[in-house]
Amino acid sequence: MKTGSENIRRRTDGRWEARIVIGSPKNGKTNYKYLYGKTYEEVLDRKRQFLSEEGIRGALLRQTVSVSPSARRPVRALGERASANPEAEENQIEDETLFRYAAKEWLRYKESAVRESTHAYYSFVVTNQLLPVLGGIALTEITSDIISEFLNEKKAHGRKEDGSALAPKTVADMKVILKQILNYAKEKGMIEAVPACPAVPVRQGTIRVLTRQEQRLVEQAALALDKPFALGILLSLYGGLRIGEVCALKWGDFDFRNGTIRINKTAARIQNLENGKVVGTRLVIGKPKTDCSQRTVPLPETVLQYFKERRAEDTAYVLTGTEKLMEPRSCLARFKRFLKRCGVEDHTWHSLRHTFATRCVESGVDIKSLSEIMGHADVEITMQRYVHPSMDTKKEQVNKLPCFARE
Repeated sequence: MKTGSENIRRRTDGRWEARIVIGSPKNGKTNYKYLYGKTYEEVLDRKRQFLSEEGIRGALLRQTVSVSPSARRPVRALGERASANPEAEENQIEDETLFRYAAKEWLRYKESAVRESTHAYYSFVVTNQLLPVLGGIALTEITSDIISEFLNEKKAHGRKEDGSALAPKTVADMKVILKQILNYAKEKGMIEAVPACPAVPVRQGTIRVLTRQEQRLVEQAALALDKPFALGILLSLYGGLRIGEVCALKWGDFDFRNGTIRINKTAARIQNLENGKVVGTRLVIGKPKTDCSQRTVPLPETVLQYFKERRAEDTAYVLTGTEKLMEPRSCLARFKRFLKRCGVEDHTWHSLRHTFATRCVESGVDIKSLSEIMGHADVEITMQRYVHPSMDTKKEQVNKLPCFARE
């Protein structure tokens, strides 16, 4: 039996009580909604229902302080004319006070500012997570308490399929997007200030690196395979490329004279959204993850010579040897089968990139150079992730100790 969480407690009369923030403080006092049930599970179900579109949104709207029409200031796009119909104008003004309006305007603004895959992700989060709960709330009524309650509920029961907890990284992404929308609303004069957003701790996942023995097995198997797919494995192992970058790489991106590769595109499968619902996916080739990810990567001379002997037409993809693209999920599935044949435990493709960076650090490559090769926005990212000795290195160091020394 649970003892109470997420602002749910057991009362002295034996009933369970859920407390939910439903409005901004008035006269220094926060407004709450109380829900009751005979069991923890019953009151939890009622809370989930309340926090749905017909719950928290409706309750908050009922608590919204009325604003006189003369005090409202409509926010129109540049060059937009006022409606000739006063009644229609009033309805439009009211709509522009809601979070939904600001969110959709922000998405339109971001469409030309970010990668297509990034915008698709923003749209998915806004449409499926933010708007169902916050969409109908007046922007001026969104407070730190409401944001905190929203994020806490998402952390505990945010998964729409079964009401289970969402990953901390997903909730952290929601917070970032929500804050960007509110900042946009402030810039456009929709609100005077952005309420504080509570921190969402995200624990850095463990970076998995191939051991030196595993690396030898992978390298030997790739060289023995001697097929285009194996070239992609070697590129990530000795150039630190991401899986999407490898999939999008063509032979024309090689500069054999200078011994470098030009990374300026990536392949990704993104969701197609219609009215907020996913209706399939599509494969796109776009710009890399960040501006810093567009980079020139040098290859070791031995590796470069190996590739030079196997080069194909400039228009051919390196991973297939033809003009047909291999998409990332197919590449990953094939890589996992490859590892199984090698007798190496399961890894993601990203482990190859981590292995490259780790071996560079162990070999004394300077951090600034490594950071640029990896396409990191800041040297600090490289420092935090990779400037830590591997277990192999730690063993080498402790074995230098003069153990059981005798006089």
